[in-house]
Amino acid sequence: MGKVYLTGAGPGEEGLLTIKGMELLKACDCVIYDHLASEGLLRYAREGCEKIYVGKVAGHHHKKQEEINEILVECAQKYKSVVRLKGGDPFVFGRGGEEAQVLQKHQIPFEVVPGVSSAIAVPECAGIPVTHRRVSRSFHVITGHTDNSLEDSEYNYKALAELEGTLVFLMGFSRLGQIARKLIEAGKDRNTPVAVISDGTTEFQRVARGTLCSIEEEVIKSRLSPPAVIVIGETASYQYQGNLGKKRIGVTATEPLQKKLKAAFVREGMEAVPVLTMEIKKTEQMERLGQELDCIEQYQWVLFTSQNAVSLFFEEMKEREIDIRRLGTVKFAVLGSGTAAKLKEYGILADFVPSHYQISVMAHEFAAVVKKEEKVLMPRAVRASTELEKVLEENGISFCNLAIYDVEGKPGRQKMDLEGIEYLAFVSASGVQSFFDEVKKQGTCLPEGIKTACIGEVTSQRLKQLYRPANIAAGVNNVNGLAEAVLDYIKNGR
Repeated sequence: MGKVYLTGAGPGEEGLLTIKGMELLKACDCVIYDHLASEGLLRYAREGCEKIYVGKVAGHHHKKQEEINEILVECAQKYKSVVRLKGGDPFVFGRGGEEAQVLQKHQIPFEVVPGVSSAIAVPECAGIPVTHRRVSRSFHVITGHTDNSLEDSEYNYKALAELEGTLVFLMGFSRLGQIARKLIEAGKDRNTPVAVISDGTTEFQRVARGTLCSIEEEVIKSRLSPPAVIVIGETASYQYQGNLGKKRIGVTATEPLQKKLKAAFVREGMEAVPVLTMEIKKTEQMERLGQELDCIEQYQWVLFTSQNAVSLFFEEMKEREIDIRRLGTVKFAVLGSGTAAKLKEYGILADFVPSHYQISVMAHEFAAVVKKEEKVLMPRAVRASTELEKVLEENGISFCNLAIYDVEGKPGRQKMDLEGIEYLAFVSASGVQSFFDEVKKQGTCLPEGIKTACIGEVTSQRLKQLYRPANIAAGVNNVNGLAEAVLDYIKNGR
């Protein structure tokens, strides 16, 4: 019999998971998670850990609570350590108490690991204190989903209306209009401030403000969607935020690069919002790469023009159980410091890096370094620039160019939302293409005056073809270089 940890995942922002929760995720054999637990937290789970999704979204219940209870018991009987990851805190409207009862009934050892509740954290991140010595000495948390539902005509709105503190409603977004009307009917001042915070604590956070008599209309105008927290009371008009005016930058990149960009922009006091996530799709030529790896000794050089190619190359080596010592006589050429850093993660320092991180510069400088009798292996993207191949051919250099992967863009949300975005950052030509394909597909309009930033010559060229020249071009082709270039642009007011 294993042990179950009922663990609070926090309100949405990955960094608000507790250290204990993270350590349990790293060590567990199975994690059972719901919709409100950020899927990004699953990266902490070790390789081989079973991941079971049991999420519930309003109107779309993936699993009923009774089914979740059964899964908990079954997993506890199968695994030594099970983490039940629940949004917010497990005992704050998360049915953690019910799950604890089931575990206790079956005599399954369990432990409750508190989490940061969205009832407090979400208003805080919108600059709203749920208590304030002068206007609110208490706060009250109410759920929109209980046996005694807010829809029930017998629900005691009069008692809520008479409370002097702040009212915080969780899971009540679909009943916002009803809540406001019922509170007014029960005697609450119609001009009481209200704030509705959607996707609180995350990069997608948006806030609508109004009063009991106007908030429903304000939310419709703002096009907010659940999950959302409703705050009613005098403190809802407050906006204590040190980051007001923080620049929001829409990022188009793969998940790993998004995380690096987010960290780099945060260090510079900016906020990175993933508008399009690029997903790597292996092509049929991965099989050909495997064949070339089986006889890697015939090559004197391996050339990488992207971090993705580096990762896929070494993943294929691992998959085929090719001893890394067979690369002993092979030299490596890379385009850019980011690709060099990725190669270094595998314990290899690049033998050749061009003086400027441009494909044209690399092509000519590399052609001058490679000997005529040497052979080059080039695992690359489907839509990589053909200039490199052209220059190598002109110089009589033997090479094998393999288009081992392509990238496809997936919106960060179902509908690509660019509201409040002042800058767009692109790290690849394929990212530029996918972004504008999605813009066309969804009929999205780019905000007036939006600025664009690019890494690399090829990326900038694609942007110029599809939209207009980039406002910002990174002098150093890595995420830190991009962040610094954007910051320099902002500071100089260009």
